[in-house]
Amino acid sequence: MKYKEFINLIEEIAPTEEYKDIDNSGVQIYTGKEEINKIIVCLEINEDVIEEAVKKNADMILTHHPLIFNPAYVIDYNDFPGRYIQQAIANDICVYSAHLSFDFAPKGNNFYMMQLLNLFIRDACSKDEGYYGQLPEPMNFAEVSEYVEDCLDLPKNYIRCVDGGKEQIVKIGLCTGAGGDFLFDAVREGCDLFITGDLKLHEAQYAKASGMSVIDAGHYGTEKIFVENMAHQIYAKAAEKALTVDVIMAEANTNPYIL
Repeated sequence: MKYKEFINLIEEIAPTEEYKDIDNSGVQIYTGKEEINKIIVCLEINEDVIEEAVKKNADMILTHHPLIFNPAYVIDYNDFPGRYIQQAIANDICVYSAHLSFDFAPKGNNFYMMQLLNLFIRDACSKDEGYYGQLPEPMNFAEVSEYVEDCLDLPKNYIRCVDGGKEQIVKIGLCTGAGGDFLFDAVREGCDLFITGDLKLHEAQYAKASGMSVIDAGHYGTEKIFVENMAHQIYAKAAEKALTVDVIMAEANTNPYIL
């Protein structure tokens, strides 16, 4: 498809206009390509992703986390992200990032996690309120912890947990990525459990004191789902518009932690 057609397609999935003053979603690198035939989708860029994109002849890398998040006053090959910027340009690969625009898109990360957990959505939630849902059936804390690991395809003992002391878990609040700020909303909404990543110690202490359980499944653990979700949406939107594009879900590992 034409480059402009691709940009319009992505903007329909995850519009960036609302976040332009607080986030760097959108075009990160444009090398002048007029046609985009092959896209590789990943959570974020590292050298393994670029190597895979080159090997598979991708025209564009589509990420969730922006490659260029803060203003880049100097592009230095010996530094980050300068090295990745240089490598992408040298290999004629464009880069586009859908960050906050996709987090809060109608079918973005939070919505998709709700689906993966088979949660019944009880509340019509705005992006400022977080997502709340109900488990298919009540579970105790040990059961729901294992359930979350299975649904999100996480290794055993990958998650960190705060046991709020409730015998049954029914209502769940969640926010993918570093969503600790929404913990306080979840408490006010009467959630039994809050799921997010990168929870701070004082937030965990607040949850325990409030009698609410928490599962910290990690930033990577809660947002790696971006890859399959975005890939499926691109295919669906392209088919809807009678456009053709090859979408690759990156195989490169972008988790910086050793399991």
